[in-house]
Amino acid sequence: MKRNAIVLGCAFAVAGCSMASEEDRMENAIRAELSKTGTVKQVEMTKEGANLTGFAEVRTADGSEGRLNCTATPDTAKGSGAYNWRCQPAIDQRVIDSMKNTIRQSLAQQAEVTAIELARQDDSRMTGHAILRGPDGEEVRTECTATRASEGAATFNWQCAPAGEAAPAEAAEAAPAE
Repeated sequence: MKRNAIVLGCAFAVAGCSMASEEDRMENAIRAELSKTGTVKQVEMTKEGANLTGFAEVRTADGSEGRLNCTATPDTAKGSGAYNWRCQPAIDQRVIDSMKNTIRQSLAQQAEVTAIELARQDDSRMTGHAILRGPDGEEVRTECTATRASEGAATFNWQCAPAGEAAPAEAAEAAPAE
């Protein structure tokens, strides 16, 4: 009897090890899809309630490296264990610095840029300000925003304008994160 219990326990342990967790299955699905565009260095997903969240780190064919933020939500239409997932380039310090440089170069055509600050607000938006000094020495603070051009895109539309004024949007590409 004791022997049967041990054998049965070992069988359950082996069965449990052979079944991939939801996290593992999702990581493998993301890895397979992203590998079509480059080398996938790492994918990590964790369960948070019914959803999965995590990241992927990739290197594209041109050698660029980037991090993608990934989310997966249950697909109720497909049934148990099915997820809809998406990964989009993370707004990290490299992307923020690239966007600041792009804004600085563009604004420098109008006036001297004495300072520029930009910070991540969420997965699709950065906000901050630039201080410009005109030929007369007067400084003007402009409020700046950079919003992802479309969901999942590595490009951002940005604008800077004095507080309360609208400015035409400029399209700029931050360093590719995919």
